[in-house]
Amino acid sequence: MKPVLFVMTLLLTGLALADDWPDVPVPDGVKREWVADSMVFNGVAMRIFTFNYPRDVEQLKRFYTKAWDEQGRDHKEARQGKWWVLSSLRGDYYTTVQITDLAGTTYAQVGVSRIADLRTSAPPGEGVPALPRSQVISDITAEDAGRPSRTVILRNQHSVGSNYNYYLNHYRSHHWTAVRKNLDQSRRGARISLAKDDREMDIVIKRQGREVNVMTVEVRR
Repeated sequence: MKPVLFVMTLLLTGLALADDWPDVPVPDGVKREWVADSMVFNGVAMRIFTFNYPRDVEQLKRFYTKAWDEQGRDHKEARQGKWWVLSSLRGDYYTTVQITDLAGTTYAQVGVSRIADLRTSAPPGEGVPALPRSQVISDITAEDAGRPSRTVILRNQHSVGSNYNYYLNHYRSHHWTAVRKNLDQSRRGARISLAKDDREMDIVIKRQGREVNVMTVEVRR
């Protein structure tokens, strides 16, 4: 997902099952490029694809307005910086189309999800260890080439060294093996790579101003 705006818009959407999702029309001759056909972001499952459109932004906006009008669907349009955001809610399904001019071509990002099960999803970051007063920024699960993964980003005001020691000691105490580890001399960044059975874990810790970001990526082989 390229812009943060797209991710934040999708936070408003809900849990879906892949074979339940409605199809989103695209103009003739357009090729979908799938970002994720099965992904969960902060407990919200979604499908995301992008495409390039050879005509201008206004024509693509009119395409979706007409398509949704013909289906009797309510829809909204808003401007967010260089992006036009078109959205439509119908039944359990929420569709967002973000459109911008990109180097002379019209670029669109499309996300679909279902809002019905939002209340039943687990809190973002559940089960992931963290120092006290850490804030979960995002929690993404996905599958690539049959390998499930989970990426969690947290933020806190502890030092890089405190985070480094905490995660290294936590995973070692749970029988993970540290394959590689590095805490830079300036203590502004650190990285730990671990393994356990069929699981791999990468932890990247980086200071940004007064705060420290921690990204954990777990992949099953």
